[in-house]
Amino acid sequence: MFTKEISGALEENLKKEWLLTNGIGGYSSSTILGTNTRKYHGLLVAALGEHLDRYMTLSKINEMVEINGKTYSISTNECPNYIEKGYIYEEVFERKTLPEFLYDVKGVKIAKKIAMVYGENKVAIQYHIVNTTKQEILFHMMPFVNFRNHHCVKNAEAYEQKYDNKILEINISKANKLFIKVVDAEYAPFHNTFYQNMYYRVEQSRGFEATENHYIPGEFFVNVEADSKKEVIFIAEVSEKWSTEDKFLKSLIKKEEIRQEKICKIANAHTELEKELVLAADQFIIQKGKEKTIIAGYPWFNDWGRDTFIALEGLTLKNNRYSDAKSILKYFATYIKDGLVPNYIQDGGGQAYNTVDASLWYIEAVNKYISYTNDLATLEELYPKLLEIIEAYKNGTMYSIKMQPDGLISAGSSETQLTWMDAKIGDYIPTPRDGKAVEINALWYNALKVMENLSAKIEKEFSSALSKKVKESFRKFYTDDGLLDTIDPIREEIRPNQIIALSLSYPVVGGEKAIEILSLAKEKLLTDKGLRTLSSEDCQYVGRYSGDSMSRDSAYHQGTVWTWLLGEYAKAYRNIYHKKFTFDKIQELLTDGCIGSIAEIYDGDEPREANGALSQAWGVSAMIMIER
Repeated sequence: MFTKEISGALEENLKKEWLLTNGIGGYSSSTILGTNTRKYHGLLVAALGEHLDRYMTLSKINEMVEINGKTYSISTNECPNYIEKGYIYEEVFERKTLPEFLYDVKGVKIAKKIAMVYGENKVAIQYHIVNTTKQEILFHMMPFVNFRNHHCVKNAEAYEQKYDNKILEINISKANKLFIKVVDAEYAPFHNTFYQNMYYRVEQSRGFEATENHYIPGEFFVNVEADSKKEVIFIAEVSEKWSTEDKFLKSLIKKEEIRQEKICKIANAHTELEKELVLAADQFIIQKGKEKTIIAGYPWFNDWGRDTFIALEGLTLKNNRYSDAKSILKYFATYIKDGLVPNYIQDGGGQAYNTVDASLWYIEAVNKYISYTNDLATLEELYPKLLEIIEAYKNGTMYSIKMQPDGLISAGSSETQLTWMDAKIGDYIPTPRDGKAVEINALWYNALKVMENLSAKIEKEFSSALSKKVKESFRKFYTDDGLLDTIDPIREEIRPNQIIALSLSYPVVGGEKAIEILSLAKEKLLTDKGLRTLSSEDCQYVGRYSGDSMSRDSAYHQGTVWTWLLGEYAKAYRNIYHKKFTFDKIQELLTDGCIGSIAEIYDGDEPREANGALSQAWGVSAMIMIER
């Protein structure tokens, strides 16, 4: 719960965000003040079309209370050199399962709760208004409408509208309509009315265009008599036609709360922290066609192969969502090409294959799935794809990915970025990792051992000779106190990639050497938010992730802290010491930036602020792996 003396906490509260998702890729998000500080913030960002591309449709609702002819706004919007001060009436923000707001305007108390409708491009806002004054009041709601790809700002046009049978219909595009219904409200249309120059401070700080205009079609208003209370339900949806029967309007939010309770029960989540993590995990799992997939992060990521299979165990298997895990594995199997799992699925449905590790993480994820379920039928179905990956890596595939005579995998060139440290600025690669990368060869050894194990389960032949050769050749990475980051060429930076040699189902390094590596990571890389991507003692180290795209990409893997790496550290710790890694900062991370989720990254230097994507799948998975 956040309560505040708002006049002294405005800047901090504008950094606190919330996120809801709808199970098909759409989302609803803003700050705890309701101020949209990102172009991605909006009450209804809909996932549309066959490929579920995301579009802003309803930016926000401006809410006002009219008392005795005087109007008080409870909305907070920022324009260049101006901020609307509705925040002075906000008393509380709370995130139990859904975001809830409490306002007090001169004796009129307004409680607001927001929910997305699962499986639909629909958002529901519930207001409980208690009028303790001695006079009738009016509560006004003005929707801000804009139809655009969520990556791009755009000045809205005056969309054609029609109000019939208490339903507002707005033609936001040739193929899409936005419907709005407010239970027990009247509607007054406006003519060519816009909210001018809404300003997105986060976009400005990231070097992007940061202002746009929104269309205001009109306003809804309700009367609340003196000394009385009223419930108001605001529903907005993008669809071909209005789809919700009146008798179900007031139950939409309760239905979502029940769904979330069920997810927690399925996961056997007992503590409040476990429940919070289980619900955070649920936000990334979406239906795509006949199968499920994982959104790598909100607001701007799609489904990424690497992120999906690093996160799969924490998001699904740890939470007893076995059918979802199977569906995700089958979904990505259909996209395997020349032994490569896609790096990511693009807007519009295309695939990019510039990754050397996604396929190897896929094999690890299949192994984890079988260890939880012993589902040998699915293993039989996926087995040819697993063999395809192994053969492609042995014989060579795209991007110069190929096993060398020593059994190790080499990949890429000075012009490619194929590992997870994949920043690229034009032709410049801030973190070159071509050649034989340490975690790629740890994953390769693990994949060979997994194939030995899984082949035996379904009575297939798979030789152990190659894994023995790889393990012996892997000693080329050894240094006096850790592992080289790459060989051929040699790169000696102290990076967290070496932890993956300890964290997998079949660690390629064990014994005293493993203890040595973990100790080095603890001393040089471990922080209270995750692991740095480079030792702070390195001359290439960048301690702040900020500025325009070039500045941010230059820092992305040069010292920036990543939350997902904490999960690999915890798994390595468990493999070595056979006990749970203790980390008592998870609740703090869940309130750092996006309330109820885990940020992608933090600054390497203190004070570390949440940064990057506000909610990241493998970061949430990491905390589940630690806690559960």
